[in-house]
Amino acid sequence: MITSNPLSNSSTIGLTPPGYWGHPTSSDWCESNYTKSHYIAEFFNSLSSFSMILVGLAGMYLHSSFEKRFLLAFGSIVVVGIGSIAFHGTLLYPLQMLDEVPMVYCVLTLVYCCVENKPYRRHGVWFPIAIALYGLLTTIIMLYAGPENHLLEFIVFQSAFAFVVLVVMSRIIQIYAQLQNDSIKRLWLLSALIGAVSYGYWNIDFRMCNVMENLPFGIANPQFHAWWHVGASVSSYMVCLLICYDRALNLGRKPRIEWKGGVLPHVVVEESLTRKIKSN
Repeated sequence: MITSNPLSNSSTIGLTPPGYWGHPTSSDWCESNYTKSHYIAEFFNSLSSFSMILVGLAGMYLHSSFEKRFLLAFGSIVVVGIGSIAFHGTLLYPLQMLDEVPMVYCVLTLVYCCVENKPYRRHGVWFPIAIALYGLLTTIIMLYAGPENHLLEFIVFQSAFAFVVLVVMSRIIQIYAQLQNDSIKRLWLLSALIGAVSYGYWNIDFRMCNVMENLPFGIANPQFHAWWHVGASVSSYMVCLLICYDRALNLGRKPRIEWKGGVLPHVVVEESLTRKIKSN
């Protein structure tokens, strides 16, 4: 889901196309291409991307009575999942943009949600405008770079995405420090642990591909990038969930966490307060 080696695939030009979508024009991950289907470049990376769609739709459904900002946050995870399927399924550069650009906007949505978490507006109208301009500028530069300057696109995306993630993390640390509920603190720690382990998987797949392709005793490639997708989906859902909980708590709506089917946490507020949540 995050850009791999920007210099890959240059040696494939002129060779017989390996599958339906032809030679990769995008970043190419450690998973071997077209091994499971002539029509799907990276089968496991594409399949695992459905986890984003599932958690995003679940979040939208379970929090449909909450503020629109949270429907947008959960919905953006769905969009990232769709883009990730298109990207990994084809390994075409335009569809890589359909994966990476929504990732930036997804985190920008979280920036707004976790910064403007009080009953009053902390910043003026300039703040959402600045967020939108940040996303727009990043998009323009990434599209301008194009497949001809993949290194520039790689650097811009990684830098822009990492910066907004750090902004969200800094706010999460502040929110966590003010919590009194130990069970909510444990959920925050769990989401951080899942995110950290998943990012570790991403790095192994990115930096140790030769090792993963040549494991001893004939062990198959564990497809750590696909597991990154699953872990990132769960972690993203939980971060959205807990920011939603924090907002409801600050608004005095007495939120609590309930578990759907015993496995899926979601935020619930008192029924008499539900209508007010839709106003923003």
